[in-house]
Amino acid sequence: MMKHIFTLFLNQKRRYGGMLAEQMLVFFVLLFCFVVVGEKIAQYFSPGILNTKNTVKCMLLPVSPSEYLSSSELQQKMDRVVEKVRKSSMVIAFGKSKWLVPYTCPEEMYLSDSIQIGTRKIHVFLKFADNYMNQVFQLQMEEGEWLTDELLEDGSCPAVITSQLMQELGWSRGIGKRIHYKGTVFTIVGIVTGIKQEPLKASRPTMIVPNRIQPDQWFEYMVRVKEGETDNFRNLMNKEFNLMMGEEPVRLSFGNIEKWKLNDMRDVFITLLGIGIPTIFLFLFAFIGTFGLFWLYSSKRRKEFALRIVVGSTPRGLYRFVVSESLLLSVLALLPGMVLFCFVYPFDPVHLSALGCACLVMILFSVFSAWWPAYKVARVNPVEAMREE
Repeated sequence: MMKHIFTLFLNQKRRYGGMLAEQMLVFFVLLFCFVVVGEKIAQYFSPGILNTKNTVKCMLLPVSPSEYLSSSELQQKMDRVVEKVRKSSMVIAFGKSKWLVPYTCPEEMYLSDSIQIGTRKIHVFLKFADNYMNQVFQLQMEEGEWLTDELLEDGSCPAVITSQLMQELGWSRGIGKRIHYKGTVFTIVGIVTGIKQEPLKASRPTMIVPNRIQPDQWFEYMVRVKEGETDNFRNLMNKEFNLMMGEEPVRLSFGNIEKWKLNDMRDVFITLLGIGIPTIFLFLFAFIGTFGLFWLYSSKRRKEFALRIVVGSTPRGLYRFVVSESLLLSVLALLPGMVLFCFVYPFDPVHLSALGCACLVMILFSVFSAWWPAYKVARVNPVEAMREE
């Protein structure tokens, strides 16, 4: 049957050539679309994405925009508010940090500096955190434990690093190793999978150290609350804050980290829509065109199909013949795109999955575009078909 279909294609090159070119174009566009979507998904789920669901950032803001908050007394009062609210049953974890909260600014604006490891100097992102921040963002520990505010027995400070810093250093094991930064000795006590500062950027080499290293910093307060308790938490926090601060020239503001993440991804959504909507329309128009051509072509070949039934073909055999025509045409349309793929894209799970999805969609495209014409062909009445002019 395949040999006969190839002969049919060769004898009617003009008729089938248009459908072949159309399907080649559709496959190229589909492949590009699936590759872009696959790459964005892989970037999003790469190691280091923080769990920001049900998290709230509490921010101290001056009453007057011209004022600058620098009072250590204000910081101490805020710490007492946090200690009190932390005991509430609606709070899962309430921590204090600096430069750890993601999506607040572009990656290049986060604090970075050089650290010394032996004789090497490595440029890393630096973050400060207390012992609650691991529970707030639910960081994934690969090895060891989260840091504490206390010094270690040998007098050094604990530090947690990301696996990306481990890879840059070429270490297979990092627990217990020493890092020097601005005259302070740190001992690595834990390794996390990563910390992403923007949702679609890879995690960078990072070191997290206790807040006590820079006590003069104006820290960020982050809380993870139970599902559905965000509004209740805000009411409680405002109440305790107003009681503690009194007449201080400061107010409390709240930030939704999950919304900030979605806002960061807005440009990506617009890009995907810009690619996806034209692709969907192209796919629909191509499907309608291929379906119409198969329907018209099958209608013109009623006598041919009637003769096939007369000489022994079965309705199922005719059905398979028409569907096989469409499938073979689609397979031929896939070949140039697959060859191009081999030269343009790497052979990794993301790009191979995109190729597989594009091929699967094209196979379904060919089957559904030929299904109804094949169904009508299989029900041809030979007597009626032979009488037609």
